[in-house]
Amino acid sequence: MTTELRLKIEALRGGRRPGAEPVSDRPGSLLLQSAVMPSERCEPGPALVHLGFGWDEERGIWVRRQRLQLEELGVAAEALAAGRLRSLTPLVGERLNGPVVCFDLETTGLQRGTGTVPFLYGWAAVSEDAVEAEQWLLPDLGQEAPLVEAGLEMVKRAGLMVTYNGASFDLPLLRTRAVMTGVERPWPATPHLDLLPLVRRLFRHRLSRCSLRRAEEELLGRPRVGDVPGSEAPERYRGFLRDGDPAVLEPVLRHNLLDLLSLIRLIHHLEGHLELARPHPSDWYSLGRYAEERGHLDRAGALYQGAESEAPPPLDRAAALRRTRMLRRQGLDSEARAAWESIWDRWRDPEAAEALCVDMEHRTADLQGALKLAQEALSTAAVGWDRRFAKRIWRLQARLDSKGLLEKGEPRPLPIPDAEPDGGRRPWASWLPGGNSYEAWLALKRGRGGRIASSDNVGDASTSGTRGRAIYRQR
Repeated sequence: MTTELRLKIEALRGGRRPGAEPVSDRPGSLLLQSAVMPSERCEPGPALVHLGFGWDEERGIWVRRQRLQLEELGVAAEALAAGRLRSLTPLVGERLNGPVVCFDLETTGLQRGTGTVPFLYGWAAVSEDAVEAEQWLLPDLGQEAPLVEAGLEMVKRAGLMVTYNGASFDLPLLRTRAVMTGVERPWPATPHLDLLPLVRRLFRHRLSRCSLRRAEEELLGRPRVGDVPGSEAPERYRGFLRDGDPAVLEPVLRHNLLDLLSLIRLIHHLEGHLELARPHPSDWYSLGRYAEERGHLDRAGALYQGAESEAPPPLDRAAALRRTRMLRRQGLDSEARAAWESIWDRWRDPEAAEALCVDMEHRTADLQGALKLAQEALSTAAVGWDRRFAKRIWRLQARLDSKGLLEKGEPRPLPIPDAEPDGGRRPWASWLPGGNSYEAWLALKRGRGGRIASSDNVGDASTSGTRGRAIYRQR
């Protein structure tokens, strides 16, 4: 559908006519402080006035306003300053170029397709120590363009947009409605902070769900009483369009306002949570990961160490592994080795065993120690890790045999009756009854089809090799 055709349809519905100029950029505050009563062409007026809406003649939309103090929400004004917000998002610079604006939509459906229309726009702009909340209502589905234009202007004037799942739903839907209504404006390059990914990263391990309502109840300790779920909003709006009864929208307006205020409270809570010296036992690990991702390695190391002693399984082990990997990346080899040894002694972790084998083989030249550790790890390794340790054992045995250091009782090299024509052999081929197939060796190691060839059964190499290849084909 072309832009011209969309504008013609809108004109037939009573909206902006083709060729009419869009609302121009205008100076002034982000949220207007006055509203005038509607003219006759802006009906239905009585129902919207009953809901507390007034007609904004300049923008051509119905607006309901409310002003609150941050202290009423239990939030300090400093929590919305650029210096504090940088702990939540790297998109914030030394200062904000506009107010922090929280944004939430109520729509006719929960999909992002072209058939989903926002009927209620919720905005909460923080100005110094106050919150100016605005709610815009769509009284008729054919009068959407002015709301979209005003919405784009609001995003443009904000210093930081704050949403909950807005990156996946609210902002893409606003862009879709701009296209569908023919509002041809470039998308504002406003920094955006979506709190949902942050809540998931920090609290997914102990929240039953990561919805805004559940985060508000379990993190902020503020359960909602008498609040309607957002899933009821579409049906209530359809009832309003059908019957004109404003009472059905009252709970939706309250729900939308509570969502906006919850975003401000959640910002304050998250900032304080990131600075905790002794967090909830299960939060040590997630805080350490967040600090590591932001490059605060000293803080991350301290949090990981706290998780090793405070966090419940399996977070304690995961924290120990991440701290040790971080030490290795920093080149702190002696500290990393001590950490790997601690992990192996405590959890018998295969990654720790492999790291120690590498250290003994390539740094300290302790081939015998590396072989014994690899054999011990192979006996308890899970599927996938067992093959890695089997390969390491074969290589270490070959190196020890070439130096004449292989201990008594270890398998000796076996003749390979059917060597590959090009003479290519893997490092462990001489130890493998099944030829070059380490899967066949592993099957034999586990007792499926025979026993490992040793110096006592070299003469049976041909038979064992045939058996090993058969096992490999069955796998």
